Amino acid sequence: MTSVLEQLLSVFWLRPETAIWRYLDIEAMKSFEFEGRSLDFGCGDGLFSFIRAGGRFSAEFDAFQKTEQLDRFYENADVYDAYDESFDPLVTMPASYQISVGFDHKANLLWKAAALGFYKETVQGDGNGPLPFGDDSFKSIFSNIVYWLDNPISVLTELRRILEPGGAICLMLPNDTLPEYSFYNSLYVETKDERWKWLELLDRGRLSDNIKQSKSDEDWRENFARAGLSVSHHSQHLPKTIIQTWDIGFRPMFPALMKMVDGVDREKMPGIKAEWLNALKMFATPLAAMGATNDERSAFHCYVLSK
Repeated sequence: MTSVLEQLLSVFWLRPETAIWRYLDIEAMKSFEFEGRSLDFGCGDGLFSFIRAGGRFSAEFDAFQKTEQLDRFYENADVYDAYDESFDPLVTMPASYQISVGFDHKANLLWKAAALGFYKETVQGDGNGPLPFGDDSFKSIFSNIVYWLDNPISVLTELRRILEPGGAICLMLPNDTLPEYSFYNSLYVETKDERWKWLELLDRGRLSDNIKQSKSDEDWRENFARAGLSVSHHSQHLPKTIIQTWDIGFRPMFPALMKMVDGVDREKMPGIKAEWLNALKMFATPLAAMGATNDERSAFHCYVLSK
């Protein structure tokens, strides 16, 4: 198992399915490099890009250091949208490079991202509207949030505007196979069978929102062309097994797990977490290996685009 997967499992130890997904994203974008002035569009708390850049944390740190609204978890509240000055990412190794700008719409997540010392600047704004950057501002842009936004074509057009000639945009986008891999979508939305309505609690708006923008490679390329972008690299990752593992995962028990962790004696926690991680590795390693295939049925595309 690579050190990247180990680090992701340590940081997301209560949500290991997320660690596997993020690891496979990193593998998919190996051909992309941040060069020149760079933008992480929708950076969130910055953990993904920081780890991808070689940054490392102490074993005591995790992505759940600051959470709120656990009592509203099943109302689709973003429990990670929380921050105060006690937040400390416990960085043991800085990233091998920096990204010029981290952009996101949530102030709390940007405060967390800024604490990493990884972004030269963080900018808060709405990705759905005109971006607060001039034409030809960036040589490299990464985003895995375009499909969450209201109008991906207008977003793509804006990203093209701020990309300098000869620059590159790396995007993660859902394939049209994703809907059939979602338990909520395939068992309830498509069938209207009320026996499966409870799957709304499992989905929490995650895959169901992604599904709205799921497109084939042909359709995404048409959208790129309309935005004035061309494809220089394309691969696919996250097959059905990985998506369905993530779809269930440890998510349903997250609020209870957080409360249990908070109740553990601080002196015992390092040993408990180490034992937990050793058990996770037995399952995460083969799952990650399964998910590395570049298959047209896989649920996500990775594109590198130019203008």
